[in-house]
Amino acid sequence: ERILDAIDSGYYTDNEGHLVKLNVDDGINVLGALIESSFETKNKLYYGSLHNWGHVMMARLQDPDHRFNENPGVMSDTSTSLRDPIFYRYHRFIDNIFQKYIATLPHYTPEDLTCPGVQVVNVTVNAKVPNVVTTFMKEAELELSYGIDFGSDHSVKVLYRHLDHEPFTYNISIENSSGGAKDVTVRIFLGPKNDELGNRLQPEQQRTLNIELDKFKATLDAGKNVITRDHRNSTVTVEQSVPVKRLREEGGVAGEYCSCGWPEHMLIPKGNHRGMDFELFVIVTDYAQDAVNGHGEDAECLDAVSYCGAKDQKYPDKKPMGFPFDRVIEDLTFEEFLTPSMSCTDVRIKYTDIK
Repeated sequence: ERILDAIDSGYYTDNEGHLVKLNVDDGINVLGALIESSFETKNKLYYGSLHNWGHVMMARLQDPDHRFNENPGVMSDTSTSLRDPIFYRYHRFIDNIFQKYIATLPHYTPEDLTCPGVQVVNVTVNAKVPNVVTTFMKEAELELSYGIDFGSDHSVKVLYRHLDHEPFTYNISIENSSGGAKDVTVRIFLGPKNDELGNRLQPEQQRTLNIELDKFKATLDAGKNVITRDHRNSTVTVEQSVPVKRLREEGGVAGEYCSCGWPEHMLIPKGNHRGMDFELFVIVTDYAQDAVNGHGEDAECLDAVSYCGAKDQKYPDKKPMGFPFDRVIEDLTFEEFLTPSMSCTDVRIKYTDIK
């Protein structure tokens, strides 16, 4: 209730008991610290630790006072919590708190969504069939011998299946009429085109369903440009972890191991056998307006920088996470919402049982 009161009033209470305004530029960060409760929390005693303690309390439901010395449920551990169905309902509850705050922020204007002198002409997803990406289930092995003692020197492996997809690239045609070379930020999102009944989603309905696929810097020459981007270079995903056996054989890793990021093989949704309709959004913004001082491209752990940030550095983007879908959209149609610096392309994701 105290967090919701802060959102409704637009003010939070700091450690000294003073009311401080949740401003447009930093309010979402303050709110995030209140909910997640980190060392940046403005008043931990007053606002508590909603997200973290929610996990703990649900994990302790079967033995809340330790009367029976039961082990906590899977919600207590980040490596297992996703296996509990309540995880997704709980995180929707947390997300809705942020959406309540977002609804209080001013909407983006066409000027906010336009990169002067830059027009996105066309976007194509290049796979076996243009603008159709195929997904499938793939088998993989998990080595257990190094983590569990089975009382034997024999290797113990588990065979499991996971979602994967065919390789693809984005081809983005851009016209630069600014009169010279220009650095830009390219942001790529994917969202469902229709609801579960097949009805066309409005921009605001689709906004919270969009997922970020990539975000990267590009340099445009004057005139026509074609940017080709491989999905494996996504700043959202992280490469498959190195098996322990290989680490032992090679004497460890030479550099830093960065475990944060979305799995590369799960970049896109499963789709269905008929082919599920999605829309690929591309927006180009002025890199000069996005760049953050003190961020270097040679920093460590930049694989999934869009989700995880850069190690020991500032988050390398002045725009909020999820921009431009981090604000309520007033427009009733995508034709009204789109600017020359944006593009919307129909894409179909088709699941097949055959790899």
